[in-house]
Amino acid sequence: MVKPNDLRGLIDLTKTTQTLLTHFQSSLASSSGAPNASDPQVSSADIPNSLEVVKTCTTLLRSHTTTLSLLLLTPPLTPSALITKIGDVSSGALSGLVAAAISTPQAGQKDELGVLMRGEVKAQVRRLIGTWDDVLAIVQRLSEKRQTAQGKGKTKDEGPTESERQDVLAATGVVWEACDALLKLCTDGVVGLVIKKAQELRSVLLDAIEELKEWGEDVDNEDDDKAECSAGEFDNEDEIFGAANKLGKGDKELKALLDTSVKKLKMVGLLYQALIKRRLKTFSAQAQAQAAASASGPATNGDAKHASINPVVKLDELMVLLKAIPETADDLASAFYDLDEDEAKRTLDKCSGEAKSAVALVKKSWTGADDEFTVWSGKWVDAFDAA
Repeated sequence: MVKPNDLRGLIDLTKTTQTLLTHFQSSLASSSGAPNASDPQVSSADIPNSLEVVKTCTTLLRSHTTTLSLLLLTPPLTPSALITKIGDVSSGALSGLVAAAISTPQAGQKDELGVLMRGEVKAQVRRLIGTWDDVLAIVQRLSEKRQTAQGKGKTKDEGPTESERQDVLAATGVVWEACDALLKLCTDGVVGLVIKKAQELRSVLLDAIEELKEWGEDVDNEDDDKAECSAGEFDNEDEIFGAANKLGKGDKELKALLDTSVKKLKMVGLLYQALIKRRLKTFSAQAQAQAAASASGPATNGDAKHASINPVVKLDELMVLLKAIPETADDLASAFYDLDEDEAKRTLDKCSGEAKSAVALVKKSWTGADDEFTVWSGKWVDAFDAA
């Protein structure tokens, strides 16, 4: 026999736990990443490998959620078991997960993850917490329904309706999906994440190139169509509203700049491929060697300022540049659509500078040595400047 006080305690626990989850979300959203007094106690000494902690806590949370789901689906509702399970999740799996996600290396400690990876971990943990908040809402709803039934004298618990069962299963499935995504992130590690991001950014860049190329190729077709019309007439609405930003045959200088821009951007797309293969995929294997090499003494060649950078910091800087290039390419396309030649030149110079900065940053391997990419990158810069 379920006691009314048990149900009341379960309902109260769901509400206080939801408040706790809101606080966790706020901590994870903090730009500084610094915990405050009410956050889970975070010590880098206690969390030497935050990804392993995230992985362990996520696996535990997935298991707890499965058990909680079964408790909700199997009548009668057992508040004491649910209270214990929710308490285990909030004080164990979730607290550990948040503590690992917001932990940062202390002064003098080596950063194993970097800004990009830490940001991705935080984002995925926030998503996972949001999915578990939905599970708590279902627990509260079923508990309040049972409390109301008891108030009407109904002693037998008939269990959840089919609709409620589907809600429980759906919410559980969403939690599982978020857990699996976070576990994959931990398994793939920093290298897996940066490769995925770089491939996505390259795709965005290639889309921008294709759109710009198609816009330029429309020139001859548009002019031929207009020649068949009398002055001031248009074939359709597209010509009426698109005429203002069409490149005419008389815009030879702008057309030449467009051709140069498309050629250079294609070369940047090729650069992404080379960086993914020769630098991002080799990061894990060479980063430790680079750290040891940098500790042995300062570099003495012309690339000293890049060779001495911590590998994880250098990787973050590279990803910032790789993210900026497609954004600048979009700005370049906008300048062409506005038929603004001066702005197009400035934006192309900016995009070119970003690409060459990326090359210079990782011209040498992670160990600071010349390799195949070093030679290739020199040839690429020469060809890029000549394009």
